[in-house]
Amino acid sequence: MLTTVTLLLLLSSIVLVYTARVSMVKNRISLNTQNKVTAQNMAAIGNVQLLSQISRQPQEKITTQTINIEGQGEYTIDTQSTQTKRFNGHMRVIEINSTGTSEDKLASVNLTQFVISYPLLRALPKAPLIVRKSLAIDNTLTLVANPNGAGEGLPLSLWTGNTVDTTTLGLLTCQLYEYLNDYCELSPLSGKANKSADIIDNPDAFPNDIFAYLTNLPEKNRAQLLDDADSVISHCESLNHISHGLVWVKGNCELTKDTSVGTTANPVMLVIDEGSLTFSENSKITGLVIMLMPFDSIIAAKINVNGPAAIEGALIASESVAFHKLPLTIKYDTEIINNFLQNPGNWRVARVPNSWRNF
Repeated sequence: MLTTVTLLLLLSSIVLVYTARVSMVKNRISLNTQNKVTAQNMAAIGNVQLLSQISRQPQEKITTQTINIEGQGEYTIDTQSTQTKRFNGHMRVIEINSTGTSEDKLASVNLTQFVISYPLLRALPKAPLIVRKSLAIDNTLTLVANPNGAGEGLPLSLWTGNTVDTTTLGLLTCQLYEYLNDYCELSPLSGKANKSADIIDNPDAFPNDIFAYLTNLPEKNRAQLLDDADSVISHCESLNHISHGLVWVKGNCELTKDTSVGTTANPVMLVIDEGSLTFSENSKITGLVIMLMPFDSIIAAKINVNGPAAIEGALIASESVAFHKLPLTIKYDTEIINNFLQNPGNWRVARVPNSWRNF
C-alpha cells in the first residue's frame, strides 16, 4: 500500500513538473512570437518613415537614425543610393534599410527594399520654343534666346523638326540684354530679313517624339504622366500665381486679364491636352507650357493672344502650333526651369518590384 501511494505521488510530481515545463516553453514561444511581431512592426514603421523622408527630400542623402518608441521598441533606418545615367543623371536608385528591435532587445527584424526617385522631366528644354512639326504665326512672336542653348555661348531661340522660312513668319528673336533694354527690333538675332544660327530647324538629331524626349514616356503612354499630375482641370479659370507643379488641362485653357500663373520660385508645368491656349491682356505663365496633340496629328495646337502676354520659361509643341492675334513674348529663363526640376514636389518615388525582403 505504501509503495502504491509513493508511486502515485512520484507520478503526480512528474506530471506537475512536465506541465510546468510545457507551460514555460509555451510562454517562451509566445514571448518570442510577440517579440518578433513587435520587431516587425518597428521595422515597418521605419520603412514608412524612410519612404516619407525620401518623398519630401528626393535628392538628399538621409543619415542613419535610431528612433525609440517607449513601451514598444526601436528602429534604425539608413539608405544607400546610386545616381544613374537615366533622366540625364538625375534619377536615383535607393536601397532603404530598416531594422526593428523589440523592447527587450531579444528580437530584431531587418527590412530592405529598393526605390527610385526621379523628376517629372527627363530632359530640360533647351530653347524658349520647341516645335516638332510646322509653325504658323500671324502676329508678332518674340523669342528671347537661351544664351547657351546650342552650346557654350551659342544662343538658341527656336528648335524645330521642320524647316523654317522666317520671311513668311512674324517672328523676332533676340538676346536677353537686348530684350531688357528694348533693343530687340534694333538688334535682333533673327527676323523677317534674316535667319541666324539661333534657329535650329530640321536637324538630324531632332527627337521623333517630343513628349518622350521630355518625360521618358511615349506620347501614347501620356496617361502615366497624367496620373502624376498635381491637379487635373477642364478649364483655367482657377489658375493664379499660387498654381505650381504639374497641372493637366483636358480641353481649352483661357487665362483672364492680368492673370499670372506660377512664380519663379514655384513654376508650373501646364499641359494643354488636345486643346487651345488663350491669353488675355497682360496674362503670363511662369514655367513650362506643353501643347500636347496626338502623335503625328495633322491638326495644329492653337494659341490665341488677345492682348500683350508672356511666357517666362519655355513652350513645347508636341506636333504643330499656330499663333494668332496680338503679340506674345516667350522668354527663356534658366532659373525658372531649374527651379521646376529641383522642386521636391516635382519628383516622384516608386518602389522597385520584387525588391522587398525581411530576412
